[in-house]
Formats: sequence, C-alpha cells, structure tokens
Amino acid sequence: MPIPLLIGAGAAAAGLYGAVKGVSGAINQTKAKNINNDARSSVELANEALEELRQTTNNKLEDYGKRKLRAFNGVISDFIDTFQQIKNVDLKQSTELDKLNAGDFSNKTLPSLKQDYQALKDAGLGLGAGIGGGAALAFGAYNGTMLLATASTGAAISSLGGVAATNATLAWLGGGSLAAGGYGMAGGMMVLGGIVAGPALAIFGHVLGHKGEAALNKANSNMEQARTICDQAELMGNKLKAISEVTTLANTTFSNVSSRLRHAVSELKKVIGNEGIDFANYSEQSKATVFSAVKFAQLLKAMVDTPILDKDGNLVISTQKRIINVNEVAIGEKSTLDSIEK
Repeated sequence: MPIPLLIGAGAAAAGLYGAVKGVSGAINQTKAKNINNDARSSVELANEALEELRQTTNNKLEDYGKRKLRAFNGVISDFIDTFQQIKNVDLKQSTELDKLNAGDFSNKTLPSLKQDYQALKDAGLGLGAGIGGGAALAFGAYNGTMLLATASTGAAISSLGGVAATNATLAWLGGGSLAAGGYGMAGGMMVLGGIVAGPALAIFGHVLGHKGEAALNKANSNMEQARTICDQAELMGNKLKAISEVTTLANTTFSNVSSRLRHAVSELKKVIGNEGIDFANYSEQSKATVFSAVKFAQLLKAMVDTPILDKDGNLVISTQKRIINVNEVAIGEKSTLDSIEK
C-alpha cells in the first residue's frame, strides 16, 4: 500500500476516535449535570422538610412555655391564695405522688411554687405580662424551677432568654441558625446528636471540568454526599419528631391538670364559704376536696419540674413516662373527686 494512503487511513481512524470520545464526553457532561441536579434537589427537599419540623417543634415548645406562665399567673396563683386561708391543715401522704417525688406538699411543693411564682413576678412576668419567644422556648424546654430558682431578683427573664440564646439546640430551634449567616441544616445536624456538620450544602458547585469522565466522577461523588446528608437529615428529623411528640403530650397533660386544679380550687372556695377556714372542723367530704386540690397542685408542680430537654439540648428519655404517670394520677383523682361530689 502506498505511503500516502496509509497516512490518510490513520488520520481518518484518529478523527473517528476523536469524534467518538467527543460524543462520549458530551454524554458524560449531560449525565453529570443531571446527577448534580438530582443531588441538589434531594438535599433541598430534605432541608425544606427539616425546616418545617424545626418550626413546628419550636412553636410547640414556645406554646408550652407560655402555658406554664399562664398557669402561674392564673390557677397556681389562685390556688396559693385560696389554700393559704385554711388553718390547721392535716394532709395525707399519697403513694402515687411519692413515686413522682411530689408527696411532701407542705415542706416542699407549696414553698417551691411560691418561690417560682415570686421569681416570675420579680422578672415582670406577673398578671397580664407576656413572655418573649426565646424565654418561652427555654421555659417550655427546661425545668422551670432550675431556671428560676438560680436567677437573682429581677433577672429571671434574662436568665430564661439567656439560656435560649446560648444553648446551641435552643438557638437553632428558635432561629434556625447558630450565628449570623447561620448554619442551616448543617447546624441542626451539629446540635442534635453530634452528627458531622461540615459545609454540607456547599458541595454542589457547577461542573467545570473539560473532561466528561472527570465531571461524571465528580457528580457521582456529589450524589454520594447528598445521600449521606439526606440520611443525616432523616435522623435529625426523627429527633425533632420525638421532641415534638413529647412536648405535645406535656402540653395536653399540663392543660388537663390545670383545668382540674381550677375546678378543685372553685370547690375549695365553696368549702371555705360554707365551713370557714379551720380544717379541723371540716366534714370528711370537705377534707377530701382539700386533698384533691392539693393533689392537683402537686401534679402541676411535677409537670413544671419535668424538663423536655436536658442541659445539652437532648430529649430527656424519662420525661414521657413521667408525664404519662402524672396524667394517670390526675385521671384517677378526677374520678375520685367526681364520686365525692355526687
């Protein structure tokens, strides 16, 4: 074969190979772009779902904190004022309340209720006052006595707000970020369970490589990272759901016990109006009314002293069982009180 013909055939083969590689590169670039879009989309959807859960959990904790404040300014204050009128009260011990560490009313529960309420009034959170989002969040999440008892006079609200501002979990729940500019979902991963929180959402840059194969490899790596992020988001979402579920249970139980204490205090006022203020002269039915009011007050104090989150922002595992126990005692006491009134 003549030399020129061989050269021409070689050039044609090289050109064909180049064309094939060019088409392959273009296909890989397209695949890379699609994979990156899918990766970015999956992370954005996970972030949106997590943001919705964050907001829901934050709202429930704030609502619970505000309910506690309303109870102190309402039914708890009313109970304290009414019960203090009665003299020579001889209270029975309750095995149910002993299990909740709430059985010692005269020496423990009543003084502590007074102290908590006084701290709130000193902080300007008396009747008619509102409570800000950060303080409400902390008051809902944590043991009320723990937050208030250590606050100096006039500083309780600052203490509450300070806890929300400095605790990483509450800061993230309250604002979705940990600092100006925020960490978004990555910040949430960090504060809820110590999940790795690198710059998770910054991994999806444009594919700039000229080689299709390199771009495809980069895109596949992005997709793996996206899957990891979505798995972490699911774990974090489950933590938020658990906190939200327990907070809902606490809010409902607190509301039920508050309502029953309100009714018991109303009956207590009738007893005082009809039989005076000397417990020793009360009928057995009237004494039972006093016991019921005291029991509901103890249950409400037990709820105030039961935190949803620990100091590190993790859900307190024992809280759900404790709230269920409070509810069971309240239901049993309500049935007893109804039978007495009949």
